This record gives sequence, C-alpha cells and structure tokens, in this order.
Amino acid sequence: MSDDDNTIFVKQQGAMRTGTNLVKFALEENFTNVRVLVNIGRWKHAPAETPFNWRGINWEGEGRSVNVLSRISEEDLSAVRAAFDAEAVKFAISIREVRSWLVSYIQFMRANNMCPSLPLNDLQREYIVAALKQWNRLYGSYLSLLDGDHRAMLFRFEDLLTNFSATLNQARLLWDLKPRHERYVRPARYMRAGIDGQSRSELLHPYLTFDRQQYLSNNHLAQFNDTLFALIRQTVDDAILRAYGYEAL
Repeated sequence: MSDDDNTIFVKQQGAMRTGTNLVKFALEENFTNVRVLVNIGRWKHAPAETPFNWRGINWEGEGRSVNVLSRISEEDLSAVRAAFDAEAVKFAISIREVRSWLVSYIQFMRANNMCPSLPLNDLQREYIVAALKQWNRLYGSYLSLLDGDHRAMLFRFEDLLTNFSATLNQARLLWDLKPRHERYVRPARYMRAGIDGQSRSELLHPYLTFDRQQYLSNNHLAQFNDTLFALIRQTVDDAILRAYGYEAL
C-alpha cells in the first residue's frame, strides 16, 4: 500500500443480513482513500468485546481461522496494526430493522440447514428467541463503539435504500473521504458474501439485478402473526432499538 498515511481504514461490524457487503461496496466504490476491513483482526459479526488478534484466529467465524497472508499482505497488515495502535481506525456498524432482519436471517439459516424449513409463524419459539437474543447482544455491545470521538458511523440498511447519497455524504464528512465519482454509485446487482482481499467488483452478483423496491415493500410483515409479534416485543430490548433510531415495537 503506497499511501498508507492517507488511507482511512474502516472496520466493519454488524449482524448477518444487515447489508455489510453493501457498505463495503459503497465505501470502496465511491471513495479513493478508504479500505474496508471486513474480518481483519476480528470477525465482522462478532460482538464488540471480542478481542482483536492478528493471527487469523476466528476471523471468519467461530472456529474458522484463516491464513493471514491469504487475506492481507504483511505490509498492509503492519499499516492496519499501526492505525489501530494510533486509534485511527474507524468503525462501520451495520444494522437493519429487527423484523425485516429476522425474516432475512431465518431464511439464511434455512438455506444453510441451520434451522427447520418451516414458515416463520410455525418455527419453534427457541429459534426466534435465540436469534433475537443474539441481536440484543450484538447491538448492545456496538453501542460502546458509537459512543465517542467520531470514529464510528451507523449504516442503517433502510437509509442505504432510501437515502444512499446522504448516507455516503455523512461518511465523507465524518471521515474526510475523497470521492471517486461526480455522483455516488449504487450497486446495480445483488451483493455476494465478501471476504478481505476481494475487489469491490467481486462483490457483485454476475447477473441478478438489485431490486430495491423488494426491500422497501414491508411484505415481510405478512409473515408475522399476533403471537410472533408479541414474542418479538417481549424479547427485543427497546432501549437498544431506540439507541439506533428505531421506534419501540
């Protein structure tokens, strides 16, 4: 990395299915002096109290360690560690409205054979409660990152859908980022799961066009009956919801 002194390192954190890959693409496509650290130092889906390490241990999930040099060069890792030591690394916290997130997360878990393939209303209570408690834990921990000296920024999935340019402009002003284009560029296609070392173009699905309206339709609410709504209200921490700008359920 030839211009380490001018590179803004941004470490990602957030639950699965909250748009972390979208944030990586948006930042690296639209700014020239940023590098997004997906899992370097700590898995992006880990809680904030998880210690950083520079040996690749659990970088891509619990029990999923990697060869560090397959993800980042020695030179770049040294620059990242120096930025951490100087407290210059920024944090991008991704979040999504909890009911929309729950539908997407359960679909993901089904696709990966980690929960039964049942309609959401028929799914055992234990799966719903476990997912929501994990959401509480993650986002309760990330509040410590957002409290302070402009090192962290919240990227709400809904804001990226409805106020993409305003959201990126906020990041530009907060972190002194340098625009790459005259206008901010949205991804034209769906995002694929990303890891460190990939270019932003590798995140784009080869042919599936991104349907923004699908995520704005609120169709996911049809999957909830009164019992499930009550369970969500009972389990989700209202104080955490409000801290992230969402109304209590």
